[in-house]
Formats: sequence, structure tokens, C-alpha cells
Amino acid sequence: MKSEFDVVIVGAGAAGALCAWKLSRDKNRSILLLDAGDNGLDDKQRAQFVQVYATSAKGSVLVPYGKLPSKAFVPSPDTKDTGAKETDYYFQPKADDVTPKDPATDEIFKSNYVRILGGSTWAWRGNCPRLIPNDFRLKTKYGVGVDWPIAYGDLEPYYCEAERELGVSGNDEEWDGLLDAWRGNPFPMPNIALAYGDRLIKTALDGKVIDGKTLKVVSTPQARNSRRYEGRSECLGNSNCIPICPSGAKYDAGVHLQKLAKERPNVEIRSVCVVTKLEATPNGRIEKVVYRSWKTAKDADVVVQGKTVVLALNGIETPRLLLHSGLANGSGIVGNYLMDHVQEDVVAVPEPLYQFRGPQNICSIEVFRDGDFRKTNGAFRMTVGNDGGGRRQSLPGVLDRLMWPPRSSPEQERLELFGKGLRTAFRNRAVRLMRISYSTEQLPNRDNRVRLNWGKLDAFGVPEPKIHYGIDDYSRRALVYAHSVAQRIFERIPGAEGITPLQPAFEYNGAGHIMGTCRMGDDPANSVVDRDGRAHDHPNLFIAGSSVLPTGGTANPTLTLAALALRTAEAI
Repeated sequence: MKSEFDVVIVGAGAAGALCAWKLSRDKNRSILLLDAGDNGLDDKQRAQFVQVYATSAKGSVLVPYGKLPSKAFVPSPDTKDTGAKETDYYFQPKADDVTPKDPATDEIFKSNYVRILGGSTWAWRGNCPRLIPNDFRLKTKYGVGVDWPIAYGDLEPYYCEAERELGVSGNDEEWDGLLDAWRGNPFPMPNIALAYGDRLIKTALDGKVIDGKTLKVVSTPQARNSRRYEGRSECLGNSNCIPICPSGAKYDAGVHLQKLAKERPNVEIRSVCVVTKLEATPNGRIEKVVYRSWKTAKDADVVVQGKTVVLALNGIETPRLLLHSGLANGSGIVGNYLMDHVQEDVVAVPEPLYQFRGPQNICSIEVFRDGDFRKTNGAFRMTVGNDGGGRRQSLPGVLDRLMWPPRSSPEQERLELFGKGLRTAFRNRAVRLMRISYSTEQLPNRDNRVRLNWGKLDAFGVPEPKIHYGIDDYSRRALVYAHSVAQRIFERIPGAEGITPLQPAFEYNGAGHIMGTCRMGDDPANSVVDRDGRAHDHPNLFIAGSSVLPTGGTANPTLTLAALALRTAEAI
């Protein structure tokens, strides 16, 4: 096999595929794309994923991908079959198994991902809001977090490019200038049509004022086709975008991997390749990319070389590889500043909505993403769920309320409904459930970090991830405030007045938005890469993906990481 290339890219998710696509426009540039997955990218593979999901009794986001042979060698951080909240891939120390120098945290990092060709875009919801201008200057504007080395205007042209590549449906009138985020080009497609429940809440809320903020329900920009786009189907109204889109109307990185395979002979895609180490010369240039194949010889190293090397893994796998290689860590912060968007859901029961007609989330409330309150507590985005109770804890809560009347002591305990009466009441409630989620901003915290778990090695001798994670008061206050806003929103929805939304105390969720462990900055002392994604310590090493985000704002990060990957490709 060929061993020398102009560019070697590690990771074939959205960042890696887009970076390869843009770089491959130069037909004389040889590119190697390495990925651990071995799944197909066509309709047959999609149908197999759908079948696995449809016949599984387990509700995990990663269920459709659980029968791939690669799972035995490149595991994904799925929740344990025991129902525990921790995963079977991350090690998250508890109070009794740490040292004073390695303290435990109170919370568990709950977000996961899937290590296959196309990456987690197979399983994402497709939401593509942009960051807003103040997200890039959080320290200057509000005195918290850090500023980015680039501004919204620097990234705006690449946002437009990313929206074209992914195929984003959106409403220009609603989003151009929203929270000062201007748009240089229109969305490639008009927005996805609102479902019945979305129209109800929009009618009920538009123009209402909460804490000085005028509410407006807007359609969420989505990498999902509202009409046929580049040969791909329009959205057919399926409501299981997470964990798998049956029609392929929702973008996944397999779209660009297929285009690379068909149209770019200067690009070679090698699957089943687990990169275990990078090696550098004394002058700091990355000289070797070392990988092993889990299908042929998982004990034999294969070495390739690239004049330029791009790491396009996520915010956990990228620092894991760098730490194992002992590279790019002159600042001492590789793996630090791990962030997510801490989420909660609240559910109430207004008039019958007959949910699940269309994607899981079609519209959102954006006005709480910015304001002076960010000086003391995090901002948040609110999304309206078209998926009934959404997270599974909501339905047991509804069932419990129907079975048992309100009671203040065990002596009052008695069954309220059972048998046919319970079934009828539950069916009536089930078609009424409305979910509102809020994703809160998390500040970069050096103690939230990814390290190597030398006590557990993978099939190739590389330590699995060890994660220390906590949620600070900035995010906690955001959750409390967002919950109060959600309660007041339900008070304004016909049929939901006086209904206390179901939501356990601080039962937070992970958003799957893994950010911040190799952040960008102008100062090599407190950042890993520069504003172009080039590693400060290695002139031919670039990092593309959400790990370079200095702060996370409140926007789902996929569009931003796609824009940054395209910008990095241009710099290369």
C-alpha cells in the first residue's frame, strides 16, 4: 500500500470528511483518510441500521450500530446494560478510587458518540443553529470564560459554506440578524414545515413577554432536506432522527465520503484502521502516523506519512491520541476544558397534539441565548419537542400520576386507576404530551478533563479515556432559571395552565456536544492550536472538530465544527 501522502486525515466524521472534500479540489494533492469504522454508506446499510433499531428492546441512541463487528475492537461509550448512568467505555473516578492529586467530581459526563464511518452524524438530530457574535467575546462582553481568537465575522463565510455542504433548511427572515448574527447568504432550502403542536405553541407564545424578553417561536435550522437536495430525498416525516434517519434526508458525513469515493481519485479512504500514535521529528514535525487494522492484524503496526496531518476526531478521542503520543501539549492543557451543553426536559399535557408527525424538533425559542444575565449564569436555548415525552423518564411520570392520587402520607396511598380505566386515561394523556428542552451554556473549566485510564487498555494497547467532570454554579443557575421560564411558558399554552411540568430535581442530560479539549487561541501558553487549527507545537499538525472550541455558547456545535473544518482546510 502507498505510505506517503500530501495530507493524512485521521477520522471520517463530519470534520474529516469535509476537510478531505475541500482539500481534494486540488487533483494533484494526495489524501489519505483513516477511520476505525467498517460500515457501509449506502441505502442497504441504512436499512440494516433501521432494522436493528426497530427490533431492539433497548432504547439507547447507539442501538442501531450495536451489531457492527467493529464494536468489539473500537467500542463507543454506550450506557451499561444494567441501566447505570455511567458508560462502559469511559472511566469516571468516584470518591473511593482517587488520590488527593486526582479528585473526583460530583457529576457524571453523560454524552456519548459512535465510532463508525460518518461518525455521530448518523445519530444526531440535525439541528444547525450558528453561534452568535457575543459567544465569540464572552470574556470581553460579560467578564466570564474566554474570548475566541476569531470573531463571528471571520467565521460567517464558512458558516454559509457549511450550510451549503450539509444542506441546511431554514427561514432567512427569522434568522438573519437574530441576536445580531447576520447572514451573508440565504439558507439552501426553506425551513421544515411546522407540526401541529409547533403551530399551537407558536400561536400561544409569539409576542408574550417573560422577564423583559419578547418570545418568538422560530423554525430551527436543520441539516435535513425540506425538498430534494443534491440527489437526496426530502424529509419524509419520520420522527426517529435520533438514532437513525430511515430515508437519508438528514445529512450524515457518509454523504461526503461517498462523493469522495466516486469523484475524487486522489483520495484514499482506509477503514478498520485504528490510529494508535503519532510520532514527531526533533524539530516538531509529525513524521509518522501509526495505525493497526482490527480486521487483519491488530498486533501489527502500519506506518504512513503525510506532509500535513489532520486530526479530525472528537473532543475525547483527539486528546486521547495526543496524550498517548506525548504531543502538542506544551501548554499542558491537552484534554482540559471539556464542555457539554447540560440539558433538562420538562413535559406537560395540553390539548391533544398527536405528536410524532415530522422530525423530533422543528422549532425553538432563542431569546434567552444572550443578555446581561450571562455575567452570573449561563444562557440557554429552548427547543419544542415533537416527540411526546421525549426522554423516557417522562412517560413513567405520567403513568405514576394517573395510577396514584396526590398524597401527603403513606396512609393515603391507594390506586386511583388500573386496568381498562388506566389504559384509557394513559392513551388520552399520551397524545397530549409536549416537551420543552433547554440546553445550557457551560463555562470552560480546567478541572473538567480527559486523561488516560492506564488501568484499562483497548484491543490495541491504548488506554481508554478517563474523565473528570463537574457542573459549576454558572450552569446550575442556568438550569434553574430555564426551568422557571419553561414553567411560565406552559402557563401560557392553552390546556396546560395549572399543570405542573414533570421534571425530576436536577436530572440533567448530556447533549452529545463534546467540546473544548484542544482549544484554539493566539497564546501557546493557554491553547493547543492557533486560529487556523494548527498546533502551536507542530507546524504540520492541524486539529479539526469541536475540540478546538474555546467556549460552547448554546448552539449545537456541528455546524460550527463544520465551518471551522472548512476554514482549516483553506488554511492548509
